[in-house]
Amino acid sequence: MGVNIGILPEHNEILESIGEWGIVFIMFALGFEENVANFVRGLKKSMGIAIIGALFPFIAGYYTAILFGYGWNVAMIWGLTMTATAVSLTMVSLKSEGLHTSRAATGIMTAAVVDDILSLIGLAILIPIILSSNGSLTETVVDFSYVSIIILKVFLFFFIIIFIGIVLFPDSLAKEKDKDRGVLFNIAMMLRKYFGIRKLLTVHNGRFTPLIMIFIAMTFGAIADIMGFHPAIGAYFAGLFLKEEYFLCTIDEKLENHKKNAEFVINHLAFTIFGPIFFVMLGTKLIFNMEIILDILPAALVLFGSVFILQILSASLAARYTGGYKWHESIMIGFGMLGRAELAFIVINIAYTKSHLITLEQFYTLILTLFLLNVTVPALIKWWKPYYNGSKSLTMFGIILSKT
Repeated sequence: MGVNIGILPEHNEILESIGEWGIVFIMFALGFEENVANFVRGLKKSMGIAIIGALFPFIAGYYTAILFGYGWNVAMIWGLTMTATAVSLTMVSLKSEGLHTSRAATGIMTAAVVDDILSLIGLAILIPIILSSNGSLTETVVDFSYVSIIILKVFLFFFIIIFIGIVLFPDSLAKEKDKDRGVLFNIAMMLRKYFGIRKLLTVHNGRFTPLIMIFIAMTFGAIADIMGFHPAIGAYFAGLFLKEEYFLCTIDEKLENHKKNAEFVINHLAFTIFGPIFFVMLGTKLIFNMEIILDILPAALVLFGSVFILQILSASLAARYTGGYKWHESIMIGFGMLGRAELAFIVINIAYTKSHLITLEQFYTLILTLFLLNVTVPALIKWWKPYYNGSKSLTMFGIILSKT
């Protein structure tokens, strides 16, 4: 609304940049509170959620466009726009309800990471086909070298962050420095001696710990951005790899822990100063032109309704039957997978601004649908919280859906 009444600019590069780094700090702070062992366990159970939870929203977007008489290329754009989950909004909503470290939150985060990988590969393959097809399936050309580069970047991204997290960050292996563990172990020990994370975090008795953490978050975010991911994904992994033991240092012969002070500073940066700007700028994406909105409202509502139903059902059932989550956790995962932002806006930007594949009315349809989906996420999480915690009960078709 701020854009429509003239309070906020429709486009401001400085504010948008601050907002982007705001969500990076938010995801870093959330990763900092997560346990890496829980994340790895969740990742093993998230493949079905990510694949099934991405396929059905794509189907919803594709066939809604076909229903309203649009061609194949437009239908593909609608499908791609509805595919990738915006985990930032969901994690902030879970944080506000005190559920950001729950099993459901871990399931959402891990599924969203896999979802983003699949979406990036899908964009690499399908966007060139759409651009070259002109509305038909004939004479389509796929640049397989480009697709290969995208896939290589995905593997390289995970190799880099895992290498940093497992080799450069930990220093627990120093206890075994006298044991012969081979060449790789000796290389790891040398790297940790000069680049170990504890050495950085406790420099000058920990006085610069928050600044070092910001540097780490931005470095991981930059690596993610170079590899085609949103910087927030990289920042989440940066926080995930930071353990409490890395903040211990000896001052005046006393062992002190700087984690709480650093966490206090990071949380203020994330949730009080920079983070809110991201959500304000997200709201500026929807500009109210009532004549156009009334014209596209039926299509937007059908698209919203179909994605809403299919996303919740597919992700919830996948979480229950492929991930082994309980019903109250599965439903929360279904709600949490509804958000759409970063990759959706990339698809819309390619389709509308750069390639003119969709019209202004179709652009408004997609933006309004994204807005409605994002608004429902915090509302649904807040509504389901008492059922998730077991303070309320819900039974449907003889199945107890709430926590027992």
